[in-house]
Amino acid sequence: MAIVLCGACSGQGGGQAQASAAPQGEPVTAVGCPVVGPAEGCVTIKSGGKVYDLASASPAVDLSRKVGISVTGRAAGEVTACGVKMTDVKVDYLGLECAGAPAS
Repeated sequence: MAIVLCGACSGQGGGQAQASAAPQGEPVTAVGCPVVGPAEGCVTIKSGGKVYDLASASPAVDLSRKVGISVTGRAAGEVTACGVKMTDVKVDYLGLECAGAPAS
């Protein structure tokens, strides 16, 4: 299980998608600030050296809140242009302010 603590929460999840996917079905937990990813329409979070694609989160991650999130789900076993694809994504909003969050 991969876990990242928020710290300052800036820049978490930015950059290129990692080349290797987590094994299919592997539990994923990430805590940090969601960011717009490397491709249009991407929202990502970084944890354990991997960038996770939050596109399958339902409802979608609300970047306008400008707060950290806790994400749980499972690795889908593939990598999209946004990062490691996840399934069964659950997002909880935290009271941690994200520095450098997009303006509303």
